[in-house]
Amino acid sequence: MDVRPSWRGLAGIGTAVLISLPMQNDRDPVPPPSPAPAATAEAVEVVEAARQEVTLPPLLAGTFVATVRTRDALDADARLPHEEAVGLLLDAGVRRKSSGDCADRRRRYCTSLQAIRYGTLMRVVDLRRASGCPVTVTGGTETGHAGGRYSHGNGYKVDLAHNACLDAYVTRTCRFWRTRADGAALYRAAPSDVWADEPTHWDVLFR
Repeated sequence: MDVRPSWRGLAGIGTAVLISLPMQNDRDPVPPPSPAPAATAEAVEVVEAARQEVTLPPLLAGTFVATVRTRDALDADARLPHEEAVGLLLDAGVRRKSSGDCADRRRRYCTSLQAIRYGTLMRVVDLRRASGCPVTVTGGTETGHAGGRYSHGNGYKVDLAHNACLDAYVTRTCRFWRTRADGAALYRAAPSDVWADEPTHWDVLFR
């Protein structure tokens, strides 16, 4: 089998890469490959759409981008299994902490994300991205929280641990609304979102 070298210049680099192309029996040598065709308009639109789906700063770049794209067709009320929800949070730099070191939804001292709303989870990720602060989920859909339509158990609320960075961000970007009956100060970032400043955490409603 005869071979003949062909090469293509690399842009900006005075180096040639040798590529061996086979001869087929006694036929003429296979001609050098043609330049790659320009991207079609359809391909450009797909790439541009992918870029617009999730834009994260370097701190959050990684598998999270690809993971979110696989679920972008789901609406905010889609429910996630615990393992998938935890994986999405970890990829985005959000931690989960349990006082009982467990994830059993039936136990109040566990931190479970079983059946949490996709929309709620993405709001937590947005918070991590926008604030640049450490974000740790300490309460999810486990038992022990107050009931109701927009409750922990229904996947609308999460508990987020206090830290100086997050506390400053919330009180700076949200407006004080009122004081709850138990003494917790309530803040609102939007008409449907409520942040309750409880002793050990923020009790947050994302609707």
